[in-house]
Amino acid sequence: MSLLRVQNLSARRGLRAVLDRVGFTVEPGEVVGLVGRNGAGKTTLLRAALGLLPASGESSLAAMPPAARARHAAWMPQSREIAWPVTVETLVMLGRIPHLAAGARPGDADRAAVAAALRRMDLDDLAHRPATELSGGEQARALIARVLAQDTPLILADEPVAGLDPGHQMAAMEEFRRLAAEGRAVVVSLHDLGLAVRHCSRLLLLHDGRIAADGPPRAVLTADNLARAFGIAAHFVDTARGPVFQPLEALP
Repeated sequence: MSLLRVQNLSARRGLRAVLDRVGFTVEPGEVVGLVGRNGAGKTTLLRAALGLLPASGESSLAAMPPAARARHAAWMPQSREIAWPVTVETLVMLGRIPHLAAGARPGDADRAAVAAALRRMDLDDLAHRPATELSGGEQARALIARVLAQDTPLILADEPVAGLDPGHQMAAMEEFRRLAAEGRAVVVSLHDLGLAVRHCSRLLLLHDGRIAADGPPRAVLTADNLARAFGIAAHFVDTARGPVFQPLEALP
């Protein structure tokens, strides 16, 4: 059973059509990388699929009641503002709210989920620090941990690894792969095509408001697609340690 189904999804900003009849499904076990140049509509697509902005067409997520949607899909927006000086542990515990009855306090299962998320994001030593005192990269890891603690079948994340150091970028993407191996799914927008190639099972390439290509990374990041959608040439090779993608030059 699909975890997300989108059909004929269209969205506008003023007179500009940002999305034009976009359609795709996401199945359990997938890490779907959403790629495209700046302004291609990646953030709009994620937010429209969640029902967070006006759009026409259909999204199985947007059609859900809010409480059911919060238990089905966790959302990590591109904005990382943490407004209140709560501890990192408390921030991550917010991910458990969809699983709590009204007025209920977190139980053992909630505390275990938070502890596991902190450990996975290498935040154990920062659990009792005010989240507002963390570096930008540490805050990003804390917000990913909050999403992990929500423990949903589906995760939608908008540039979650931007600003992280290389080790933590790879660790976060590996965590997404582990969740997919458990039968969940992740849709993640990325600008780093090297990370996308190594960690995503499938890519959706957005261009001119539509999905220009959908499939395994090798099938999507062809020379023609790279030239048309990004204006670049790149080197893509399979090695004994996995695929390697390296942009080489901007095309005239």
